[in-house]
Amino acid sequence: MYLNPDLLEAHQRYKLLIGSVIPRPIAFVSTMGKDGVRNVAPYSFFNVVCFNPMILAFFPIRYKKGDEIKDTVRNIQETGEYCINVSTEELASQITIASGLYDYEKDEFDLTGLTPVESKMIKPPGVGESPIRFECVLDRMIRFGDDAGGSDGIFGKVVSMYIDDALMDDFKIDELKLNPIARLAGNKFSTLGKIFEIERPS
Repeated sequence: MYLNPDLLEAHQRYKLLIGSVIPRPIAFVSTMGKDGVRNVAPYSFFNVVCFNPMILAFFPIRYKKGDEIKDTVRNIQETGEYCINVSTEELASQITIASGLYDYEKDEFDLTGLTPVESKMIKPPGVGESPIRFECVLDRMIRFGDDAGGSDGIFGKVVSMYIDDALMDDFKIDELKLNPIARLAGNKFSTLGKIFEIERPS
């Protein structure tokens, strides 16, 4: 079956994408508004862009038309700083709670019971329970689409990293100790599962 995306409803395109592009890593993003209100929220439209400079990107989806934006986007627009906390299986419940739609004044650290820890180079705190944290400053923000389902693409330069000593040996991360989770479709998550290696051509 061939499908023309332009002839599909937005919700149909969404379901096809989140069911096909899997598993998707989860950026658990902590921010702080200029008024000091803290926010933490998960985003599964997320990945690596570049390592020199070190750039990560995530894409908060807009659910309504017009200029209504998520609290994460608002805070980053105001301050230009945020922390991407790596999502692990141990954090799955708190990540799910933080994914809810709450009033701006609600502090998701308080709501989830997560521990805010002071960052080294930016003002927004990191999530203490996350074993890897990327402190980022905004490099650029690109708006994709103006209707519901569009996104605000956020590209950030990593200015500092925290890595739990138990995870790293010679700059290599032990993925089993990290125990990351990823998003599938619906309410489903995935762990690493089977791992295999194939030698690359020289």
